[in-house]
Amino acid sequence: MPYYHIKVTYESSNNHYNRDEYELNLSEEETNTVAEQYENKNSVLFDGKWVNVIDIVKIEIRETMQRTNSYFPQLSRSSIFESSQFPNVTRKFIKSPPKGQTSVNRQRANQPLSKNIFIVHGRDHKPMKELKALLCEFGLNPIILHEQPSGSKTIVEKLEEYSDNVGYAFVILTPDDLARSNILPLLPPLPELPFEPKMQARQNVILEFGYFMHLLGRDRVCCLHEGNVELPSDMQGIVYIQFKDSIEEVRPKIKKELNKAGYKI
Repeated sequence: MPYYHIKVTYESSNNHYNRDEYELNLSEEETNTVAEQYENKNSVLFDGKWVNVIDIVKIEIRETMQRTNSYFPQLSRSSIFESSQFPNVTRKFIKSPPKGQTSVNRQRANQPLSKNIFIVHGRDHKPMKELKALLCEFGLNPIILHEQPSGSKTIVEKLEEYSDNVGYAFVILTPDDLARSNILPLLPPLPELPFEPKMQARQNVILEFGYFMHLLGRDRVCCLHEGNVELPSDMQGIVYIQFKDSIEEVRPKIKKELNKAGYKI
């Protein structure tokens, strides 16, 4: 029984370098699943996490007749993909490029950056107003959903309309809601167990966070978070910038991230 090993090369969020990750000792069925997702889906489940297909620069599949622990420690993971001893069977599994990847990359490369910058925020309007003033100072056009006319549109319809021509998004996480694990009531009474509440952002803010990750890509989304607010899990590759009292504290970092994204400020 052969075993299959996949190396995926990702483009980093700041586009300055690429990184490789590996998933080893897959069955033929598991490898076919990864290949099918790569060719036909927006995301690939790789090494336990979902990866946007647009962020994948290269994917390579090698075949061995034994599990990799039979070759280690003589060979490292990367050596499997460098040695002619193990055949490259990528073409066996992947026969076409990802749907839409080429057109999306070309579109992003050829289009000028929009000066419209979307600001996602919660109940605390102070950091939103500070960021809005800062972006205006930079010569950009901040878009804030509740400031736009609604007409007869739902919130989702408004979001889709006013994010249509946006070049970048800032998501501000502020400690708006108090949360605790629902497992605590199931435990026996433990008086010595301290209750440490978690401060969370509003759920609509997290929803819009994910929306802009998909719409713009990870390199066009920056999360500004206040104090000890809980950060969402499984959202890696995003720039997180913490501030204490004011957005002005992180002005240089915000400017740096906009410059990385291609804005000349």
